[in-house]
Amino acid sequence: MKAMTRAAARPSVRAAALVLLAFVFAAGSAAEAAFDYARYKETSLDDLMALPRPAKGVDIRDGAPFKLEVTLADAGGACSADVLKKSMVMSGFTKEQIDALGVSHCIKVRSGKGQELKVFVQDILYGFLPREVPVGGKLTLYAIHVFTSTDGPGLLVNEFQTAQPAVQAKPQSETEMASCGCWTLRDHPGIDMASDKEGTPVAVMHDGVVVKVEQSEQAPADLPIIGGCGRYVVLKHSYPNGAVVFTRYAHLGRVVDAMGQVPAVGARIKTGEKIGEVGPSKTLHFELRPVAQGNATADPAWARQYGEMADMEWSRYEPVDPQKFDAAAFGGLGKGRK
Repeated sequence: MKAMTRAAARPSVRAAALVLLAFVFAAGSAAEAAFDYARYKETSLDDLMALPRPAKGVDIRDGAPFKLEVTLADAGGACSADVLKKSMVMSGFTKEQIDALGVSHCIKVRSGKGQELKVFVQDILYGFLPREVPVGGKLTLYAIHVFTSTDGPGLLVNEFQTAQPAVQAKPQSETEMASCGCWTLRDHPGIDMASDKEGTPVAVMHDGVVVKVEQSEQAPADLPIIGGCGRYVVLKHSYPNGAVVFTRYAHLGRVVDAMGQVPAVGARIKTGEKIGEVGPSKTLHFELRPVAQGNATADPAWARQYGEMADMEWSRYEPVDPQKFDAAAFGGLGKGRK
């Protein structure tokens, strides 16, 4: 079974507009190019492991592309990619190219002669790899050689394949990643909107109060209804009829208000005012969670994980489609839209 390519997993987003929001994002209509398997030269991991290594530090390589037949020794997880990113800068990659990749995960693979090596994997691929390849399973890596350290070659995996058949076909929603790169479509709690460029201001939907500011680029999440999605801000909107809605603006490059400051919890933000900026992915992940009867999760796991955390109350409520939600009707502000 061939893994989905990065291009296929992140389809281009065409022009989109959302009436509820004070901003409109538009993306180019050209689809991403298909993955070029032919440019990767077939070699063995053992040959790469045999290359000379520096006595200390790293030797910068030219990013040569290699096709490697290996065994998955460990599914790995989150890892620091600082050395990789610095090496890519020194070898000629631009900051924009590096940021767009999204690399914060590693796996451990084994060569034909039993040598093991930790390799970096693009985050969007890591969303598939552990599900498609069991530990001990064979796979083909398409990777570039970025640096060599005392531990061996520093490789970045851009694609993978496995010849092992899937046990059971899964719906596309269970395997295709959302365009923001956080969670699959099945577990994606919101909508994504594309921006023309990094740094595009993100404005709030309605007057609201900041209830959560997450500054970690790798913000964790333990439940599908929450999602990770990196840096984000959550606002609480209270209407004259007593109705309440939470909105979340996620996958931000910077959390910053119109004054250039990080908004504090408790700060009041007016309709259309800036709450952040779009990050390198050029995608804003937006959620709208109304506080309504029957809309709160009854999952005991939520209570165990977040029940005592006041700033996670917003995550108790299930997200709804912002494009179908009628804020005017819900908030008692007048006639709903037709």
